[in-house]
Amino acid sequence: MEIISRHQLLTISIIYQIGTTIIFGFAAGAGRDSWLAVLISTCFGTAVVWIYTRITHFNPGLTYIECYPAQFGKLLGTPIAWMHPLLFLYISGRIVADIKNLVPTTILPGTPPWVILLFFMLVISYGLFAGIEVMGKLTEIILPIILLIYLLEVILIFSSGVVHFDNLAPLLDKGWGRIWEVVWPLGIIQSFGESLALALVWTLMNDRKTVGRTMIISSLFAGVFISFTDALAVSVFGEEIFKRATYPMYALIQSISVSDFITQLDATGVIYFCFMAFLKTYIYLFATIRSMQKLTYSKSSRIYIFPVVIIALFLGLTMAPNVVEHIAVVQKVIPYNPIYLSLMIIFPVLLFVVSWIRNKVGTAAG
Repeated sequence: MEIISRHQLLTISIIYQIGTTIIFGFAAGAGRDSWLAVLISTCFGTAVVWIYTRITHFNPGLTYIECYPAQFGKLLGTPIAWMHPLLFLYISGRIVADIKNLVPTTILPGTPPWVILLFFMLVISYGLFAGIEVMGKLTEIILPIILLIYLLEVILIFSSGVVHFDNLAPLLDKGWGRIWEVVWPLGIIQSFGESLALALVWTLMNDRKTVGRTMIISSLFAGVFISFTDALAVSVFGEEIFKRATYPMYALIQSISVSDFITQLDATGVIYFCFMAFLKTYIYLFATIRSMQKLTYSKSSRIYIFPVVIIALFLGLTMAPNVVEHIAVVQKVIPYNPIYLSLMIIFPVLLFVVSWIRNKVGTAAG
């Protein structure tokens, strides 16, 4: 059985929660107040993540998926549980589509998207066969490198003389309306609610008592990281350009120009964006495969790897004809879908309440 450490879970969670969120700047709808919208989303999102961790705490020895049949009964709980791997697989396809749109338009123009995605999915397949423990060790190495590159880029952006903090003022000049439109439901679900896929990893930790604390730390770190990045992007571009930018963070790196000597660093940004997308896709597919294994009582999860990877590749190639439509669906359609909201928010809250009551009743009876 694979085992990961608390530090490995922390590094996986931080990269996963930052993920593709930082590429597209989901809070752009709040304009210059985007950084504030992200911080508010972080507060509510961390509470949602805490609920996820408490569910597994109240159901020791069970994965999140197994909690539904255990608490709601097989007749009701099993269909709800099966909806989760289908959702995970669909979202993984959308992340694959992110790569299809991002890489050919940035560092590999003219390269057929299917070629890029084929190699991308082959590497993910290898990672799935290698196991989550190997991925945990990899993220321990990669996260410090990503943070170091990011820090250097921030220093270079400030050195380029393009940062103007007056672009952040006035604060809340258009009221709270557009902030709350970003916060609910997109802001809460985008990085934090989607941590539900990580719940399939928690039972593999060597110290499960620290899961809640680890996830809260990673959620707060990711939220502050994204908020700072949005504030920096607004400071550089101003509100209107920031709202219109397809890839705000990529454009931010392109703005680096120190004495006309240090320029054209955007390729480094794309590289670590791709790794974040890689890890997020990996976790979604891992959660899909592990969910299917648990629900079918299979001894091995490897029989599901290739079918799941092929479906994710097909979805990534076919679901988004262009980047504009792709982003519009992610930000305007999916978060408001009743099934999506139910699986991310409503069902977990109900499961938390039922698990908490049964835990209290069981403790009292004992």
